[in-house]
Amino acid sequence: MPNWCMNNATITGPIEKLEQIEEAIKKDQLFEYLSPIGEWWDYGKAVENWGCKWEASEVDYEIDYDSQTMTLNFDTAWGPPIAAYLSGEGKHDLDIVATFYEPGMAFVGCYEDMEEETFDVDFENKDWRDDIPSNLVEDWGLDDEYDNWKEMQEDE
Repeated sequence: MPNWCMNNATITGPIEKLEQIEEAIKKDQLFEYLSPIGEWWDYGKAVENWGCKWEASEVDYEIDYDSQTMTLNFDTAWGPPIAAYLSGEGKHDLDIVATFYEPGMAFVGCYEDMEEETFDVDFENKDWRDDIPSNLVEDWGLDDEYDNWKEMQEDE
């Protein structure tokens, strides 16, 4: 069983593209739409082309027709779908901004302007917050995660 990486993404682009993404989501093919690998895929091909081993799971989305944006929340196996974002932006003329948090492997990060930044979440270091952008700490509730971690340490 994989560790699950939680993802938030905002996709901006032409409404017809956002509606195509919506149809892909309904077929459990979000990443296949962004970065097609075909019907006969395997783990290695998925990781290479999507950045994670399976399609998005537990996808929740909303389209804002006025701003031509789609906001998504979903889970992925092991890591964020950075390769799918890169491919999708180039292939479909989209702009994707995303954040992600993988508590099992203790990393958090963001994707914007076709660049990824990842930060270790090391609660054993008292200065763990210093290197993580405050928006990621806030977005993913890392202060609460830290408080929970401290309580678990005290209980042991």
